[in-house]
Amino acid sequence: MNHDCDFLVIGSGFGGSVSAMRLAEKGYSVIVLEKGKEYKTEDFPKTNWQIRKYLWLPFLRCFGIQELTFFSKLFVIRGVGVGGEASYMQIHI
Repeated sequence: MNHDCDFLVIGSGFGGSVSAMRLAEKGYSVIVLEKGKEYKTEDFPKTNWQIRKYLWLPFLRCFGIQELTFFSKLFVIRGVGVGGEASYMQIHI
């Protein structure tokens, strides 16, 4: 399968979604790649104790919204996936 586009944006966070929107407004074809899955409002955990909905650890069958990355002197927690009404609206303009 071949997909031609003018720009490829990696990540649909604030910077990626705004960049994709601005490029599309100027008439460019844009593809946005996102890690994880698309979340609906009801998919979000009510608390961080709902581990399967909260953490992204596929090897443990957890497909939540936060990924943990460990380095020797640094611990990073970051969002994974597209979700919520605001993100959905930004991506699909």
